[in-house]
Formats: sequence, C-alpha cells, structure tokens
Amino acid sequence: MKISEEQKQEKRREIIRVAVETIKEKGIKATSMREIARKAGLSNATVYNCFPNKEAIIFAYYEDQLDLSVKRLGEIADFNEFSLQEQLQAFFETQLEMFLPDREFVDASFWAITITSKRDYEYLKPIRSRFCSVVAELFEAAVEVEEIPEQVFRETIYNFFWDYNTGLVFYWLRDRSNQFQNTSILLDKSLDLAVSFFKAGILNKAFDIAAFLFRNHIVSGLDMIKDPEIVQKLKRQFMGGEDG
Repeated sequence: MKISEEQKQEKRREIIRVAVETIKEKGIKATSMREIARKAGLSNATVYNCFPNKEAIIFAYYEDQLDLSVKRLGEIADFNEFSLQEQLQAFFETQLEMFLPDREFVDASFWAITITSKRDYEYLKPIRSRFCSVVAELFEAAVEVEEIPEQVFRETIYNFFWDYNTGLVFYWLRDRSNQFQNTSILLDKSLDLAVSFFKAGILNKAFDIAAFLFRNHIVSGLDMIKDPEIVQKLKRQFMGGEDG
C-alpha cells in the first residue's frame, strides 16, 4: 500500500526522535541503526530508506531545528520592526531554545556535526547554506532601511556568523549559570560590538585603504616588470578586469 507524503514525514520525525533519545541514553557510538529501527517499531529497511546511516539522522535533527527556528521567527508579529541586533539576537536565542529539551543530545553530537569529515560535509552543507541565507536576509533588510551601509565581503560576514553561532552553542553547553544568564550576556555584548562594527562601515573603510595602497603603490611597482603582457595581465586580475 502506498503511503502518503505526510506519513513519510511522520516516520522521518519518529526516527529522528527515537535516535535523539537513544543517543541521550547511550551516546553516538553505542547507538545502532538496528536499535533505532527496533525502538521506532519500524523495519531496518524502512529506516535505511529514510536515512543511509545514523550520521544522516543526526544532521537531519539540526536541519529540522533550524527550519523550526526560522518558522518561529516568522511568527513574531513585529519582527520586521526589530533592529538588526535584535533580529540576530532573536535568531540565536530561538535556536538555543529549540535545543534546550535535547541539551544532552546536542552536547553529545554538536562537535561531530561541526567538525565534519569530507564524507559528512554533504549533510552539513545545506544546513550551513540555510543558516547563511537567513543571516543574509537580515543584513539585506538592514541595508535597505539604511540601518547599516552596504557591506564588502558579504559572504565572509555570513560565514563569520556561522562560526560565531558554533562558538555560542559550545559556550551555552558549558554554561552553568542560572537560566544560562552568562550566555545571554555574552550574546548581548558581542552582538552589540559586531553590529556597531558594521554600522561604522569599518570593513568598507579598511577595504578602501587597501585598495588605495594597492592602486598607488603595488600596481605602480608592476611597471618595473619588463614584459608588458605580464604587467597587463596582472593589472587586469588585481583590478577586477577580465582574465587575459
């Protein structure tokens, strides 16, 4: 009998939930696909049809939690009226709130999903891409309303926030303060500094200085090269022209 898409998704969610609870209890290494199937009341074949291995299940958990976090942000009525710092803070705080019921699982698995092998990067890539796209949307909106200037190295900024989020989760996992107050303070102070940095356009100013020095000193030094074809090729490459 053919099952519906909703039934497939329900099985997928059940497999993830069982895997999370089993890993909480036994750890990653001691958890097997066979045991996950047994506890979920499914055949081994059904579980393998959904996920090729337990690592894929772990990554699926984080992918789902990110999607749920974004959905929750969308349910905040006045979210679009928040400042960039408030939006970023809500984004990071919401993810931590989503992790809280499964904190033991996150503690057991987060290192494994952030320090991946080449084999597992295919699972991490869509999560990282989705995360960066959320940050990009927040930055683009802030530029549009002129809260911050247009930023150079935008992809680098988005990837910085991925690394920032990784460090934040690790800090939260080790935070023993009441209701994770230390994590809240760290988040507030670090985002205040970061957004002030972007508002001041410091990256843009640093890039302008570097471009000035390059144009007026490095490029002029190329004239010492006797082969004119090499000089022109280097100038085109460094100054953003077409490859020769």
